[in-house]
Amino acid sequence: MKDKIRIAIPSDDGVTIKSRFSRSRGFVVTTISSGRIIHREMRWNLLSERMTSPDGVFYNLKGCDVVIAKAVGNYYSGLMAEKKIRVEETNETNIAKVLVNYLEGAHILSYK
Repeated sequence: MKDKIRIAIPSDDGVTIKSRFSRSRGFVVTTISSGRIIHREMRWNLLSERMTSPDGVFYNLKGCDVVIAKAVGNYYSGLMAEKKIRVEETNETNIAKVLVNYLEGAHILSYK
């Protein structure tokens, strides 16, 4: 793991992972440095930002290195690969558990 990494997880409530990446109300973005969580924020998907930002649907993923989601379709996976954002899929629904597993080095599920 590099010294500082930013992980985005799609969520509607900040606690559970949204089952469909493209339909989430926002992203829980967690910054990890030296194996510890140093910052966590909820970035809401506001239509105005998505439509006016040059990054569009990726507005809230700026600065993120990894997206952990339950499912990400091939279209979005391809776009994230172009932006150098790694996609990991999980069956877990609880964001806190996913982050603990990530910090402990546990394999999430699969890489796209």
